[in-house]
Amino acid sequence: MKKNKLFVLMTTMALGAFIAGCATEKGTEESSVAQTTETSQVEQETSALDILTGTNWQGTRVYDAEGNDLTAENQEFISLAKFDKETGFYEFFDQKSGETKEDAGTFFVTNDDQKRILISETKGYQAVVDITEITEDIFTYKRMGKDADGNEVEVFVEHIPYGASELEFTDGRATMDAETGTIDTDVDGDELLGETLWNGTKVVDKDGNDVTEANQQFISLAKFNGTTNKYEFFDLETGETRGDFGYYDVLFNNKIRAHASIGENKYGAVLELTEFNDERFTYKRMGQDADGNEIEIFVEHEPYAGEFTPEFTF
Repeated sequence: MKKNKLFVLMTTMALGAFIAGCATEKGTEESSVAQTTETSQVEQETSALDILTGTNWQGTRVYDAEGNDLTAENQEFISLAKFDKETGFYEFFDQKSGETKEDAGTFFVTNDDQKRILISETKGYQAVVDITEITEDIFTYKRMGKDADGNEVEVFVEHIPYGASELEFTDGRATMDAETGTIDTDVDGDELLGETLWNGTKVVDKDGNDVTEANQQFISLAKFNGTTNKYEFFDLETGETRGDFGYYDVLFNNKIRAHASIGENKYGAVLELTEFNDERFTYKRMGQDADGNEIEIFVEHEPYAGEFTPEFTF
């Protein structure tokens, strides 16, 4: 359902100028232009998500901006990786043994193909990395790592398709079957959330008891962008940012809303949607009852009808 496509390697204007220039050259330039055009069209029609989930991957090397090899210093980024498009589930495996590294959870790629996000359910971390290259032959992302002296440095982690043997998830995505209302599976979830501002309206427990007062941290004004996958939460009373912003995705046939915060409090959340349509969305998570005990709660949201028109602060 994702509609945004992979990076355009050549704009129409640049391509026109290229062809015009080639017309004055001799030899085989004409066939070269045709080949370049065909490659550009293929890349435009294939999303980063489709490429990433179309095969398994193996990390090959890590290097810095000058091309210095830093693979030995950044072995934690070298693994075998399996990504599943339908469920949004990933798992990493050891390069040598093929055994799980017990690092599994939720992943997504922003619809502009710029970032890949991981929210590890087994290791308890989240990672937002910049995709610098992705084709059917290579996948490279940029993040912070270590240089030869152990200092923090920007590194590039390179992968190639892995075909030595099939990888299978150890457990895979857990079953999600809770419902409190209609879940519309015929819409693009990212786009639906991005069509309007949303505000939390109330929080209830599994018996329908109102526990909103005890869970005010989940009540906010929420802004989503379906193209860049940016989100940010704002205060309902003042319209000011709550310092909680980052990237989100609606996945698993509109059954999950996941987000990774890069704001003041960095965290990742993978939340089961129990109702999802243009009138309301509700997710399930752990919260508190009136006595401060941990309980399962349902957080309801409706389209915002107030006066605030917040803009992203990042």
